[in-house]
Amino acid sequence: MLDGQQVSAGVGVPAARAARCTAGDLFAVVIDLLREVGYDRMTIDAVAAQAHISKATIYRRFDGKAELVVAALRDRQVGVHNPPDTGSLRGDLIELLRATAAICVADCDLMQALTFAMRTSPELERLVRHQVLPAGRVASTAILVRAAARGEIPPDAGERELFHDLAPALTMSRVVAHGLPADDAFLTQVVDQVLIPVLRYQHDRPSQA
Repeated sequence: MLDGQQVSAGVGVPAARAARCTAGDLFAVVIDLLREVGYDRMTIDAVAAQAHISKATIYRRFDGKAELVVAALRDRQVGVHNPPDTGSLRGDLIELLRATAAICVADCDLMQALTFAMRTSPELERLVRHQVLPAGRVASTAILVRAAARGEIPPDAGERELFHDLAPALTMSRVVAHGLPADDAFLTQVVDQVLIPVLRYQHDRPSQA
């Protein structure tokens, strides 16, 4: 197993070097290659060579390149999926956006490359849309559940697709599309003027006769 375990040696790979390769090491190689050559030019051979393991070892855990890349992406985004509980909706949302902004800044080039790669690889697009993007809702959903329990937002606020789309999109647009800093002033403005009003919006209910 690769997750948290050392990777076993394969044919033509010295055991001492392979034993030092963990799942984290493998994923780091994948991310580095994506930055250097892009998804289309990245190969399992190159990953295996740089990680000092055999292709057979990789294929025992992953069906192919798309699955390996998606696993690396999910591992890289763990931080944004586990923001701290600050005790308030406003504080939780600011922390969530800070984590999102940090990933956007660190991975701006990677995100742009993957966006292009998803247009040319239906398999990668399918896996990203079904395994990477939905994982981003884990943190935001947890935040909304806590806020509803505190009485800060209506119980049905977590079902609002607009919020789940806006929270990451505004930050990504700021950093990736416009190249501007997503500093605390910007993030606070997004939370106070956009996200919280959206979550506190009350649908009109028909009056009872």
